[in-house]
Amino acid sequence: MSTDPASTDSASGASGPLTLTYYGHCAFKWQTEAGLKVLADPYRNLAERYWFKRLFPDVECDLGLITHAHFDHDAAERLPEGASLIRMPGEFANQDMNIRGVLDLHSGASRLREFPNVMFRLETGGVSFLHIGDNRADWPTDVARAIGEVDVLLVTVDDSNHLLTFQDVDSLVQRLGPKVVIPMHYQIPGLMADDTGLEPPEGWLATQSRVKRLEGSSAEFSPQGLPSETEIWLFQPSPVSFASPPLEP
Repeated sequence: MSTDPASTDSASGASGPLTLTYYGHCAFKWQTEAGLKVLADPYRNLAERYWFKRLFPDVECDLGLITHAHFDHDAAERLPEGASLIRMPGEFANQDMNIRGVLDLHSGASRLREFPNVMFRLETGGVSFLHIGDNRADWPTDVARAIGEVDVLLVTVDDSNHLLTFQDVDSLVQRLGPKVVIPMHYQIPGLMADDTGLEPPEGWLATQSRVKRLEGSSAEFSPQGLPSETEIWLFQPSPVSFASPPLEP
C-alpha cells in the first residue's frame, strides 16, 4: 500500500465500473476494476451484546477498513490472513483505489464523552463514496473540507433514530448532494437479534421521493450510470451472511 502523492494521482486516473456488495449492518465490500477488494466495518458480538445471529461470513478482501472501536463495526479477526487494515485517518492508495480517512466524532459525542470515528472517502473508477461509520451529522468546517464532494453516501438511518434523526440524515444529503444514498445500520430480520433496539428504515424511506429497492446484494457503479437526481438505494444483505454459522446469545 502506498501513501505517496504520485501514487494517489495515478490511481485517480482510473476509469470503469466497480461493484459494491452489502453484508448487513454497516459492512460493505468494494471490488474495483483492477480487482482490489476493500471491506468496511465487519461486525461481531460481545459477551454482553448479542446483536448478530450469524458469524460474520468469510469475505475475500485485500484491505479492511474499520471506522471505530465498537463491536458491531470492528471484527478485524474476520479479515482473511494477509489482508491489510486501516483504522486511522490519512491518505492511502492501493492499485486503482484512493482512500481518505477523516477523523471526527461518533454520534452523540460531547465534550465530556468524546469517541473518535473515522469516516472513509473512497474513490475509484471516477466515482467517490463516503462511509460515515457512526459519525455525527454536525461536522465542523475542516472535516467538511476534507470530505469534499461525494457521489455515493453510505449513511446510518433507522426508524428508532438510534444514531441520527431523519432531519440529520436529510441535512447530510442536502449538504453533500450525492447521486446515491445507501442506508445502513438498521434492523435486519433473520440476521440480527430482535432486541437490538434498532428498527428498519421504512419510516425514513417513506419521506423520500426516489427510492430504488435492489433485488440483490450487489450493484455496479460508473460515472455514466449514476442517476441525474439523488436516489435512495436499499440493498439486500448478501446470502452468504445468512448462511454463515449461527451464534448463540
